[in-house]
Amino acid sequence: MAFRRKTLRTMSPTARKVARLAGELDSVSRRLKNLIPELQSLDLDSRALQNAKAIYKIEAEKPAETILAEAIQFDIENK
Repeated sequence: MAFRRKTLRTMSPTARKVARLAGELDSVSRRLKNLIPELQSLDLDSRALQNAKAIYKIEAEKPAETILAEAIQFDIENK
């Protein structure tokens, strides 16, 4: 909660410090709250990248003949 300048002037130095800290706490909590959607999207992107790497690793271990046969089979099915 923000205090007016006039209100802060009438407070003791200790109360002023506490009021400033309370305002800073509100500001930090607001900024953290605004970061949550960004963190969620980063988490989803991270999972997608991890899955893509796992699939690539599995595909890389296959022999070239198997990959070619699957590609030909896929092409035949789509005609």
